[in-house]
Amino acid sequence: MHRYIFNYRFIPFLLLLLIGSPSCQEGELDLGDDFISFPTYTALIDTVTMQLSTFKADSIVTSSTSNALIGYYRHPVLGGQEAKSYFSLNYPSSFSWDEEKQIFDSLVVVLKPNAYSIGDTIVDAHFQIHRLSEEIETHDDGKLYNTSSFSYDEVPIAKESFRPYPKEQEKVKIRINDGFAMEIIDFLNTYKNHVDKNTLFAEQFKGLVFLSDTSLTKAAMGFSVSDTTCYLRLYSHKVGLEQEDITNDFTLSNSTNQFNQLSSNDETVIYNQISNAKSTLKSAQTNRTVMLQSGSGLKFRVDFPSMNSLLELKTKGYIVKAILLLRPDMTVMKTSDLPAQVYIGDIYRSNDIWGYLTDGNNNPIASQLTVDKMYHEDTYYAFDLTNYINTRLQEPVVDTDRGLVITLPDDNMGSSFTWLRVNDQNVVSNPSELQLYYYYYDNE
Repeated sequence: MHRYIFNYRFIPFLLLLLIGSPSCQEGELDLGDDFISFPTYTALIDTVTMQLSTFKADSIVTSSTSNALIGYYRHPVLGGQEAKSYFSLNYPSSFSWDEEKQIFDSLVVVLKPNAYSIGDTIVDAHFQIHRLSEEIETHDDGKLYNTSSFSYDEVPIAKESFRPYPKEQEKVKIRINDGFAMEIIDFLNTYKNHVDKNTLFAEQFKGLVFLSDTSLTKAAMGFSVSDTTCYLRLYSHKVGLEQEDITNDFTLSNSTNQFNQLSSNDETVIYNQISNAKSTLKSAQTNRTVMLQSGSGLKFRVDFPSMNSLLELKTKGYIVKAILLLRPDMTVMKTSDLPAQVYIGDIYRSNDIWGYLTDGNNNPIASQLTVDKMYHEDTYYAFDLTNYINTRLQEPVVDTDRGLVITLPDDNMGSSFTWLRVNDQNVVSNPSELQLYYYYYDNE
C-alpha cells in the first residue's frame, strides 16, 4: 500500500524548494517549471512482506557474567524454567586457627541480590546448596555455557527459606552444615604449611552448586558475584579474659569457573522442542508470534522474501526513511516484562549470525522502545533501517537468504530470563511492520 503524505521530517529540505512554488496539495509538491518538470511525492509503503521465525542457539555463554541466577519459575509461554549457579571454592588468603583457644561458631554463605528477579517474589524462596563431586573445568575456549553441568552430592549441605526482596538488595545469608565447615577447618590446619595447599584444597573442595526446591520456589533471582558480594564467611571466637570474635572469608568469585546452568523443563512447549540452531519455527506455527529469551537462547529472525520487488523503486526515486516496528504481544506480556533494549544484526541461511548492525560510530544499533501507558495497545520497538535497506537495494539481485536477527545484549544473555514475545505482520491487532518513506517523482 502507498500512502501519499507530507512528511514533516523533511521540512528543512522542502523549505528550500517551496520558495516561489505555487502549491502543495494532498501530498503532491509541484516545484515549478524553472526547477523541475514534474511533481514529487513522499509515499509511505507499509505492506512489505515480512517473515518472522524463532530459532534457538545451541548454547549461550554463562560464565564470567559477574552475576549468578538461582531459582525456578513458571513462564506464561515456555513453562517451568530453572536456574542453577556453580562456584569454585577458593583457598582463603589468610587463615590461622588456635586449636586450644579458638571455637567454631558457624559457616555461612553470603549473597547480595543484584535487583534482578522474575516470577513471584511475594512467597518464600527455598534455596539449597550442594557440594560438587566433580571439578569445574571450562571448555577448550575457556568458557562455560547454559548447557554445562557438573555432578554434585544428592544430599544438600545447606537449606534456607526466605522472603526475597531483590530490589532492596539486602544480603541473603545461608548457614552451611557444621560437618562441612569442620572438614574445611581440619584440612586448613593439616595442610597450612604444604607447598601445594591451594591445589590440594581445590581437589578436596571442588565447589558448590546453588539451586532451589522447584516444588516450592516461584521466582528466579540474580546475585552479584564479586569478592565483596559473594563469599563464605567462617565465624569463630577465642576464649580469654574477653571474647575475641574472628571471621575468615572464602571467596566464590572465580570469574572463569562461576557459571549459570539455565534450562526449560516443559518438553510439551513447541519452542522447547527446537532441536538445533539451524531449525526455525515460522510465526504461522506459533500463533503468529515469535519469541526472544536470554537464558534459553531463543532469538528470532526477520526476513523480507519480496525485497527484490523493491528494486524498481531505484528508477523512480529513493527511500528516505525505513523504520522496522516490532510490536510485543501484550496479551501475555506486562509492561514490566519488556526489555529496555534489543539489538539487531545480520543473519544468513542456517541462522549463521554475522554480527550486529552498527551506526556511523560503529556502535550496535539499539531499538527505541515506545510504551503506550494509557491504552496498552501501541507499544513497539523501532529500528532505523534506512541505511540497511538502501544498501541491500544496491545488490543487482537481493539475496533473500540474508535477513535480520533480533537479540538481547550479550551481557544479558547468560544471567537472566529476560524475554519478549512479538506479533508478526498478520495478526489482527498490533502487527509488526516495515515502514518505507519513499521520495519519488512522477515523470509520466
